[in-house]
Order: sequence, then C-alpha cells, then structure tokens
Amino acid sequence: MSQQGVPQPLESARTWAEVTALEPAGDGAFTVDLAPELAVMGTKPNGGYMLALLGDAALRAAREAGAPQAHVVAAAAKYLASPDVGPARIETEVLRTGRTASQVRARVVQGDAVAVDTMLTLGNLQEGSAAFWGATAPPELPPLEACEVPPLVLGASDTTIAYDPATAIRLRDDGPWALGGGEYRAWFRTADDVVPTTMLLYVADALPPATFGVVQSGWVPTLDLSVYVRAVPVPGPLRMRFRAQLIQDGFVDEVFEAWDAAGRLVVQSTQLAALRHPDPEAPPA
Repeated sequence: MSQQGVPQPLESARTWAEVTALEPAGDGAFTVDLAPELAVMGTKPNGGYMLALLGDAALRAAREAGAPQAHVVAAAAKYLASPDVGPARIETEVLRTGRTASQVRARVVQGDAVAVDTMLTLGNLQEGSAAFWGATAPPELPPLEACEVPPLVLGASDTTIAYDPATAIRLRDDGPWALGGGEYRAWFRTADDVVPTTMLLYVADALPPATFGVVQSGWVPTLDLSVYVRAVPVPGPLRMRFRAQLIQDGFVDEVFEAWDAAGRLVVQSTQLAALRHPDPEAPPA
C-alpha cells in the first residue's frame, strides 16, 4: 500500500458500492470519481482500490464482448503515475474471449496521463470449492472482537480492518509504527459479511506498508502489484497476513494472503515498492 501514514476517515464516508460506481462512456470506457475515502492521506487513491475498479470495468467490457467469465482470477498492475482523487477515465481492451479464460487490458487515465496499466485474466470460480492440493493454513489470530480498529484507518464506511494487537498499528507524534516487525495480521470485514471477488483486489493492498515495523521512511509507492484471486469467499470476515520479505537498494517486496471464514485461501498477492529516503540509522520500531 503506497502511503506515509494511515489516513483519517472522512465523516461522510460512502459505501463500497458508492465509491466504486462506474459510468459507461462508450467504446469499452468508463468514467469514475476516484474517492478520497480510499485515498492515501486523502489525495492519492489506494492502488488496490484502483485495481478493483479496473477489475469491475474489465468484467463489464468482457461480458459485452460475449465472455462467459464472472470473476477476475489474476491481475498484474504497473503503477506509472499517482493520480489525484476526483474524475478519471478507465479504458478497456478485450484481448481474447475463451471458454476457460478471457484476457482484458485496462488502465486508469487522468488527463493525458496513464496512471495504472493492468492485464487481467477472467475465469469462473465455484462457490465453496475446496483446494485440490497445496492448501495453506491461515495464521493464528485473536478473536475479531479482541483485535484493534485504529482511530485512523483507510476504507469505505461499510468495511472494517481490525489488527492483531501483537502487530497493531500504533500512532505517535512523529508518525505510525508497528509492533510486529515486518508483518501485520488483521481481520477484514464488511457490514453484511459478503466480500465480492473484485473487492479482494482492494483487500490485497488494504494494509499499510509492512516496512513500517522495520524502518521509518516516507512514502512507499507501489511499482508493481500482482494479485491472484483463488476462491469466492464464504460469508464472514477474512483473516489477513502481510509480510515484507526483503528490503534492499531502496526497494521492498511484500507478500499478502487472506483466508475466508472457512479457512480457504481466497486471495494472494506480491508487490514491489520503493522506499523513499529510509533512514539507515533508524532503530527498529
């Protein structure tokens, strides 16, 4: 997640459906109002939020082209520029429609600048399906009611992130810090306990940079984000784990995983981000 701090939620925060509303603009394009509720410090839209918008647009464009798929199963995003909240355009190009999978290219454009360029693969996921092989167990977490919802958090009015106290985000005068080193564990929940698969594209980038628990730095902009959606979540909260794997030469790679209430891995991602002017002398948080 590309952010310096954990932003103050707006008093008039809208629902997920409201902040992801797309208006058709012809020729596979859509207009959107990039929402401050899901923006870094209220000005720069979260990368996962924009990916969710692109996923919705890709599914709609592919459906109009006759594709039979209902879900985004993979997305690879390149973040080329940082747009501002407000009006933007999403452009799509259906590259292929097939029985098993279809591919769509989609991008966020603001003014004359392409902000996000994405390749998406669409497929059909079966509700309640079990892993054939290689299932990954979810991490241990305290009960949701024992976890902490920070006073400053990014999200829509009908979504909540509650952190494991052992890895919770704390706030101090000079910025946020984390207890859990280079890892966060948290719950994600919606008001109706339903998480659409395109929302998972946002969930995969909903947590602050995992580097916050290792080194204090400025903005941590995402350069490259790849997400795999593995299953349709059953109703209930998601368990999340976000880890920094390696910090070197001003870059960090981070790995995210989330499991549904049935203990199934439903989304995983990797991202490469840049550390802006980290202080090599700063002690661990």
